[in-house]
Amino acid sequence: MKQGLAFFLLLIGTCYAQAQVSFGLKWKAEKDTVLLGEPFSLDLLLPEPKPTASMVWPELTDSLGPFELLQVNWLDSAQLRFGLRLKVVGYDSGTAQIPEITLGFLNGADTLNVRIPSSPIEILAPDVNLQADFQDILANPDPGYHWHEFLPWIALLVALAFLAWLVWFVFKKRKPAKPMPAAPKIDPFDFAIAALLQLKAEQANMSEEQIKEFYTRTVDVLRQMVNQVYKLDVSEMTSSEWLALWKRRPEEENTGRELKYVLHIADLVKFAKQQPGHAEHQQLIDAALAFVEACRAHFKPLTSNSNE
Repeated sequence: MKQGLAFFLLLIGTCYAQAQVSFGLKWKAEKDTVLLGEPFSLDLLLPEPKPTASMVWPELTDSLGPFELLQVNWLDSAQLRFGLRLKVVGYDSGTAQIPEITLGFLNGADTLNVRIPSSPIEILAPDVNLQADFQDILANPDPGYHWHEFLPWIALLVALAFLAWLVWFVFKKRKPAKPMPAAPKIDPFDFAIAALLQLKAEQANMSEEQIKEFYTRTVDVLRQMVNQVYKLDVSEMTSSEWLALWKRRPEEENTGRELKYVLHIADLVKFAKQQPGHAEHQQLIDAALAFVEACRAHFKPLTSNSNE
């Protein structure tokens, strides 16, 4: 009795729904107007609240009226399907009709059908300029030249250039290099003498700062000569350290007096701020020259004996 009453109410509801254009069910297109050959979406969704009865959806083939069916997506809930989404395309311009379909509501062994009315959609053809888009077909058009046709020749030229470079590189490696001329050796004693004579020529009319620099440069000439000749690093030694080192060497007998005089006078000028006159400048240079010549006289016999 209850099932018959429910079926009767469903039948009355269905008839009322059909009077209301199938209780709101209708096609919903993605666009109102599409271009010829342009795919678009069609939706068919059950309204809220969704019916709890099972639905009988139509069988969909590869077409839907004048449209080609590209894709079908069913919209499912946990237990029931409540709609579908189609991807379609039309290839005829003008007003096309999305066709009418029928849905079925199951009530036990009975089925109530609901009609979904058709819906129009406008399909527009693109504008075509016949004069601009079409040209005469030439019998034998000239294809011209394309850059890729020259690729084999370009590859050949690159290979020949690489081969030429390789041959040049090999022959250059095999060719013996010319020996560089040996740089002339500068005698450290002659270099020191020349530097001291240059200082001697600059000693006239010196200021207080220039006098201090004059004495410092004179001592530096002697330091450089000792470093080069005797391989003794006295560049950073104080005067007392240098003299203590020199006393342990055989050269000290003939050169110690001049070296001691030069270092003593230079320290007085640099640290005691004495202001010697022209005569003292001359004596300083003479003592430094004597020291260099004495070192040369003592050093030459030693090197001659070692060569023998």
